Amino acid sequence: MEKKENSGGRKRSPLLFGITFRAILLVAAAAMCLSYVAVYVNPAKFSLPLFFGLYFIPIFLLNLFLLIIAILRRSASAWITVVALLPSLLYTELFFKIGHEEKIYTEGIRLKVESYNVGMFSSSKEGFSREECRREIARHIKTESPDIVCLQEFFVEDRTQADTLFVQYPHRHYHLFKAKNGKLFGNIILSKYPMGEKGRISFPGSTNLSIYSDIKHFGRKIRVYNNHLESYNVSFTALAHKFGSKENLNTEEITHDIVQTHEKMKGTFIKRSEQVDRILENINSNSKPTIICGDFNDTPMSYTYHTLAKDRKDTFKEAGRGFGATFSTLWPLLRIDYILVPQNAECATHNAQKINLSDHYPVISEIII
Repeated sequence: MEKKENSGGRKRSPLLFGITFRAILLVAAAAMCLSYVAVYVNPAKFSLPLFFGLYFIPIFLLNLFLLIIAILRRSASAWITVVALLPSLLYTELFFKIGHEEKIYTEGIRLKVESYNVGMFSSSKEGFSREECRREIARHIKTESPDIVCLQEFFVEDRTQADTLFVQYPHRHYHLFKAKNGKLFGNIILSKYPMGEKGRISFPGSTNLSIYSDIKHFGRKIRVYNNHLESYNVSFTALAHKFGSKENLNTEEITHDIVQTHEKMKGTFIKRSEQVDRILENINSNSKPTIICGDFNDTPMSYTYHTLAKDRKDTFKEAGRGFGATFSTLWPLLRIDYILVPQNAECATHNAQKINLSDHYPVISEIII
């Protein structure tokens, strides 16, 4: 009798494993599908899909791993993952590009544009002072010599310094907030060419903002937006260190930290959606060609990106190579800095330089408009 029971147990085990494996495939596939939905759903109305959009790459890799296992097991359930992964072909190039054919452009106005969150000039390099960081970034900008530079988290001692830094740019527009220590921080647009109309878009209850300026170049006016949208106010580096180094971290504490973190993130999703709507309202009231730059604090799988990039070209998607990540922590997962240009513009080059002068990498693109 014992042999029969053991034999029966062995027969039931593969069946139980098969059911469990199929359930895992279904859950992973559902998470994949929710990440696609994230780009269309305004988080002010429903925020859940936005978390799946944020974790698009890990979810994609999980499904890819499960697909390999399913194929090796010759599981009929592999089709579940295949169907879930098919739409990802439309989105993976927002994170990774194999490359593109370089083209020679002979017509149009060529502009070299840089967007860079300089992180208050606080380098992650040990023993590197704010002044040293500022000098290195100034040297970097001088070497690259973009026509237009959009800096976020720009930090100065006073307005005189804001007017005299980066002397190779005679035209500038900025808006600065005063910190508790009396120092100033905010956004600045630097240009080699004359500026026309200037303005800012303020966000209630936030020191994030958007500024814009009309750049006059070869008889044409191009409006440039420099955006710094609401940040998560969460240190992913600190969380990773905490979970990785604390030996006696219990399940209850981990759950509490994760729930608390996601509640904070939910609030920032909603704030960013409101900020994006304000920016878009201003953009739609303007008939000039627009270049949208900045730190969106959101990945391409988000309502933020999808709304601002609609009917525009993403310079990385058009001319990038390799991973497009712009945030040094958790590289290559987070691409949150962008340059978006009109549909009729051409993108000649795109480069996110991995220089450790900020927690962000500078994004530089040459466009023909």
